[in-house]
Amino acid sequence: MNINVCGRNIVADPKRLLIAGYTGKDQESVKKHIDELKEIGVPAPPQVPMIYDLSTNLITTNNSISVIQESSSGEAEVVIMKIQGKWYLGLGSDHTDRGLEKVSIQKSKQVCSKPISTQFWALDDVKDRWDDIEMRSWMIVDGVKKEYQTGKLGEFLHPEELLKIIEERGYDSEDMIVFCGTLPIKNGEFIYGEAFSAELYDRLTDNNIQLYYQVHILVDSEVV
Repeated sequence: MNINVCGRNIVADPKRLLIAGYTGKDQESVKKHIDELKEIGVPAPPQVPMIYDLSTNLITTNNSISVIQESSSGEAEVVIMKIQGKWYLGLGSDHTDRGLEKVSIQKSKQVCSKPISTQFWALDDVKDRWDDIEMRSWMIVDGVKKEYQTGKLGEFLHPEELLKIIEERGYDSEDMIVFCGTLPIKNGEFIYGEAFSAELYDRLTDNNIQLYYQVHILVDSEVV
């Protein structure tokens, strides 16, 4: 897999994929989010933040993924990737099966591809202004682009804090990729559509990273 950092192509071959959940700095907001999920049948996590260990073959830079049913959706996440000892920052979507999520959060994540951007920034170049970097996402439903998430990275644990937790829990690995958490959904309701779009924006430099992919629903042979 090739990524682009400031015009330079770098070969990435992640050996571990971790999805971090409930990584908000504001624990009251985290608790509220957990309560919202419980109301729709999603079990509360045993600890926060949660670290989900998934298969690296889920990672894709393709602009299309396939899912088994309509009730799956993406969510914008900052992605940090360690390549030969150096950390890079990009954008990803933790696409999740919302039906299966009520049974097992980890399984609901494992059955869906994880699209990531091909463009990354060196983490050292932006880590001091992490809090001010903006992230937004949109769902495309019947051709209409609907704002889905909006906020700043300051709402999340800083990567240095998150990586310390990952190391303490024994998940640390060379050449790994970490999804660092997602923003609240507008109106608190999942939207399902034919495509997903997201953006990271660094207002100081006017640079951005974009992600877009289409969602193809497979024919469910078990439905008569």
